[in-house]
Formats: sequence, C-alpha cells, structure tokens
Amino acid sequence: MEFDPHGEYELSVHGEIVIMRFFRSWNIEGARQFFEDYKKCLSENSLEKFAVISDLRHLEGGTPEGIQFFSRISDWAEENGQVARAMLLGGALKEYTISLIDKGKDQGEVGIPSREFSSEEEAIQWLESLGLRSGNSD
Repeated sequence: MEFDPHGEYELSVHGEIVIMRFFRSWNIEGARQFFEDYKKCLSENSLEKFAVISDLRHLEGGTPEGIQFFSRISDWAEENGQVARAMLLGGALKEYTISLIDKGKDQGEVGIPSREFSSEEEAIQWLESLGLRSGNSD
C-alpha cells in the first residue's frame, strides 16, 4: 500500500558541498521522493566529487522502512562521489536514527570521513580543510 510522501527537506549546493535540511517525520515514500530530487540535484550541478552537510536538528523521526531506505541512499552517495559527511544532530534520538542508517558502523567503517558539528559554519570549515570548495553555486 502506497501512502502520500511524508517528510520535508531543502537541498542547496555551495561549490562541492550539498546542504540537506530535514524536517518533520518521514515515511518511505518521502525518502524515495527525496532520493530522486537528490540525484537530480547532483546531476544538475555536475557534482562528481562532493560532501554533504546533513542538518537533522528539525527531523522528528521516521518509519522503519523510511529510515532503512536512507541507508540505501547513503550507500549510493558514497558510490557516486560523496567524499565526506558532516552532521548537525541535536539529540539522542537523532543519533540513534543515524546509527540505524549507518547500520551500526563506527566512523572508521562508514567509508568516508564523517563528523558531527553544532553549527553549519564549523561543518563548512572542516569540509574546506579536507579540500572541498564551498563557493556558492545556487
């Protein structure tokens, strides 16, 4: 049974950095819609190498199927040019959700450098230190 997509997001590109902001609660239909928009965003911006800032501070959670689907998105991104990930979390529930997406992997097993930050500015500075451009290309 298909449901209406739940979950809201914003995608913006700044050089080689994709900023994703997630809001509300998610289901698998919302995750699938996000994935299509994400792939389109990368293609339209010709990003062969990129990093992601995932702002999850306003995420309210998701269905088990939706969270599991985000694991597939994460794997796909790593296979298609993602070289680093910065996260803005803000709560134990969000940390737990990310651990489900990463399938319980620790940082050394995720495959790409991944760190948590308390501000977008700190995340951008870290990604720049890894050699990624943050110039605005919206």
